[in-house]
Amino acid sequence: MTEFAPVVVKGIADQVVELPIGDGPATGYSWLLDLPAGVVRIGDGPAKHVDAERGLGASASGAIRVVASKGSYRISARLVRPWEPENPAAAMVIDLIIE
Repeated sequence: MTEFAPVVVKGIADQVVELPIGDGPATGYSWLLDLPAGVVRIGDGPAKHVDAERGLGASASGAIRVVASKGSYRISARLVRPWEPENPAAAMVIDLIIE
């Protein structure tokens, strides 16, 4: 499993914040977030354009977005397949600071 160093993300209360989570491989993986109270995941951002020559098998999903109240939060994210949630391909921690 790949583990990333904690990342600090800043935002403004009650406004959309995009999390710095890259797309996973297009083989059934998706990010599973452990969100603390006060943080809500909203619909993902619009899908990004994938160049047809380079995009075979690439993921084209949009950014993961959240909204939160003022405060500091720690979000844990794991890149998993739905049938193997206990075996993540990658994991990271996001320290979310909302002013």
